[in-house]
Amino acid sequence: MERNLDKLLSKLVEEIEQIEVTKEGFGKVLRTIRNQIDLSRFPAIASNIIDKQLYTKIEPTSLSGLRIAGIDGGLVRKHFRSMDLVLTRGIAVIFQFGAEEGPAVDFYPDAFPEPKVSPLLLTLSSVELDQLASLERIAAELRVALSVLDEYHTDLVLLDGSLYYHPRDRPQTGSMVYEKFQEILSLYKQLYNKARKKGTTLVGIVKDSKSTRVATIMGEILPHIVRKPAIFEMMQGIDYRWLLKISRDCDLLDTFLEEGERSFAFRYSSELFHNPNSTSDHSSTWASSIWVTYLKTARDDLPLRVEFFSAEDDETVTDRLDKALSAILPLSSQHPEYGIPTPILEADARAKITANETRLIIDRLMALSGLTYMTLEKRRSRNPFGG
Repeated sequence: MERNLDKLLSKLVEEIEQIEVTKEGFGKVLRTIRNQIDLSRFPAIASNIIDKQLYTKIEPTSLSGLRIAGIDGGLVRKHFRSMDLVLTRGIAVIFQFGAEEGPAVDFYPDAFPEPKVSPLLLTLSSVELDQLASLERIAAELRVALSVLDEYHTDLVLLDGSLYYHPRDRPQTGSMVYEKFQEILSLYKQLYNKARKKGTTLVGIVKDSKSTRVATIMGEILPHIVRKPAIFEMMQGIDYRWLLKISRDCDLLDTFLEEGERSFAFRYSSELFHNPNSTSDHSSTWASSIWVTYLKTARDDLPLRVEFFSAEDDETVTDRLDKALSAILPLSSQHPEYGIPTPILEADARAKITANETRLIIDRLMALSGLTYMTLEKRRSRNPFGG
C-alpha cells in the first residue's frame, strides 16, 4: 500500500515540477516579447477586444471623496426529510473616503442582517435544487445592490462574483426553477439600467475564476507570433501548447503580469459563444456590454478577474475601465499574498451564515412546529453507528 502510494505521489511530483518549469520558461519569454505583440493584427479576436497591447499598467489613484460599496451574499442549505431549507443573506458595506482620515463605513440593510429562510421542495431533481439554491443567493445580492443604488450616491459598486449568471445556474425552459431564473434575469436588467442612469460604475470581482478564455486567445495568436525566428529560438524546449491547454486564465497571466498591471480586456459575450446553454435568451445581449480583464493587485497573489459594465460601446470604454481599476488597486494592496478589495472582504465576512446562526434558526423552527431532529433529519444524518 505504502509503496504504491509513494509511486503515485512521486509521479504527481514530477507532473507538478513539469508544470512549474514550463510556466517559468513561458513567463520569461512572454515578459521579453509582450511589448512586441499587437492584438489588432489578429482579426479573429480583434472585434471582441478593446486593447492592442497584451497588458496595461494601472496607476493607483487617490480614494478621497469616493463612495465605494462592496456587496456579497451568504448561502446555507440544510437537508431534511420533506424539504430542504435555504438560508440566504445579502449585505452591502459602503466606504466613504475622506481627505485624510480613514473611511466612514455604513451597512445596508444593517451591520448584521438576519438570514432569509426559503423552503425547497424535494420534488425537484438534485440539479434543480442546486440551481434554485444558487439563484436564491444571487437574488439576495442583486436586491441589495439595487437598494444601494437607490439609497446612496455611489461612485463604484463592487459585486463579489460575476455580473452575469453562470451557465450552470440556467435551468431548462420547462423546469419548475425556470420562473425563478426569469426573476433573476429581470433583476440583472434592473441593475444594469439603474447603474447606467445613476452614473455608477458597476464591477464584478471574481476571486477564483475557472475561465480559460485568455488561454484560448493566446492559443490562437501565439503560433503566428512564434514564427519569427528570434521568438521561435526563445521558445525552444517550452511546450506552450500543452501549457495553454491545461491552464486557467489566472494561472497563465500570473506568469507574465506584474503587480499593478492588467491584461487586455475582452467582451464577456465572446465566452458565451462557446456555451450554447447560456445564449438562448434575449438577456445575453447584455453580455456584450460587460468587459473582462485580469488585474494583478498583489505581488504574490494570482490576478483577479474583473468584470466591468459599460452600456456605451465607444472609445472611452478603456479610459473608464482603467479609472475604475485605479481605484480598485489601492483597495486591494493591503497584503502581498491576498489582493482582494477591502469592501469585498468586509462584505464577505458579514454575509457568511455561521453554524451557530443556522442552529438557532433550526431550533426555532422545531420550537414553533413541535417537531424534533429525528422527525426532520434524513436517515443518513442520524446514523447512530457513525457511518
